[in-house]
Amino acid sequence: MSDRNKEDNADAYARFVQEGDAHYRGLRLKEALAVYQSAADVRPDGYEAQLGVARTLTRMRRQDDAFAAAETLVAMDPDRWEGHASLGTLYFLSDQYDEALSSLQRATELGPEEPEPLFTLAQVYADLERHGEAQRALEEGRKHLSQLRGEVAGPMEAFGLHAEIYVCLAAGREAEATELAQRLVRMRDVNPHAAALAYSNLGVLAANSRNLDQAVEYLEEAYSISPYLHLAGRTLGTILVVRRDFERAVAVLGSVVENMPSPDGSTRYVYGVALANSKRRREAEAQFRMALQSGLRGMNRLVAWWQMVWQSIWGRYFVIAVTLAAVVVWLVFGHPQPQTLAAVVLVILFLGLQRFLQRRRR
Repeated sequence: MSDRNKEDNADAYARFVQEGDAHYRGLRLKEALAVYQSAADVRPDGYEAQLGVARTLTRMRRQDDAFAAAETLVAMDPDRWEGHASLGTLYFLSDQYDEALSSLQRATELGPEEPEPLFTLAQVYADLERHGEAQRALEEGRKHLSQLRGEVAGPMEAFGLHAEIYVCLAAGREAEATELAQRLVRMRDVNPHAAALAYSNLGVLAANSRNLDQAVEYLEEAYSISPYLHLAGRTLGTILVVRRDFERAVAVLGSVVENMPSPDGSTRYVYGVALANSKRRREAEAQFRMALQSGLRGMNRLVAWWQMVWQSIWGRYFVIAVTLAAVVVWLVFGHPQPQTLAAVVLVILFLGLQRFLQRRRR
């Protein structure tokens, strides 16, 4: 390759990485991934492009692909801290704490002045209820944060605030966490992802205190900023189902299921409930079936099985036929008293009237 071609490739690579970084910071993740991959095509050995791919896949919650990208980073240059920090973040998000600690501690050794792995390490310690070590990691990260300059300083300050909120919540300091989260949402322009996480935390806190109106407002804000915050979306959808706002619940949960690489059984179950109450029976039946296949457990498994039968037109006819047959058998062989028959008729009339009124309200 001529020197001119090499120079052109270097310029194209730098432009792609710069453009990918801008998309990543703005949470335009599909665009970021495409541009980073274009950079990697120009320079397959480019560390910055591969780092962008790994971080973007992590933020999109595509865990398997993100792990592969992070492992490629470590193989490309095992002496750079970023690859180990990327792996540590993924291990943390998948609750593999021993591996997370090992990777993040290695990242801090290779990048002793970097606050990012320390802030993630603080969150790992918080989950392990090692609150003293979590606080020390936070304080050390803040010390290094003061040395940052340029465009990375603001986003990293916001990430540090998120880590502090996480540590406060793990320690049960909810009032302090709420105050910090209110501060963090005002940094939305600096770090939209951290702001979305703050809105999500505020939504969960509001839901726990039974302030569902406030919870919906916060969670809608979180999910509108980042549709890859699947937990926030599922919590929002669940609250909307509880409040019988089924159409909005269908919209939110449908988006969650679409964006999740592998939707879990509980998410599909709640989505199925929303669809069933919106009279979208075939779609509901499909979601209940997939929820059962995903390993749904407990009472929800029994309800999902029943709903899968009930949402099917033939299943519904079968249930009605069996019920009518049982009533006939009872009438013929049970010899019920007139008072019992009258009570049954009243119950049927009451249920019919209740259903009629519900339809009128819709």
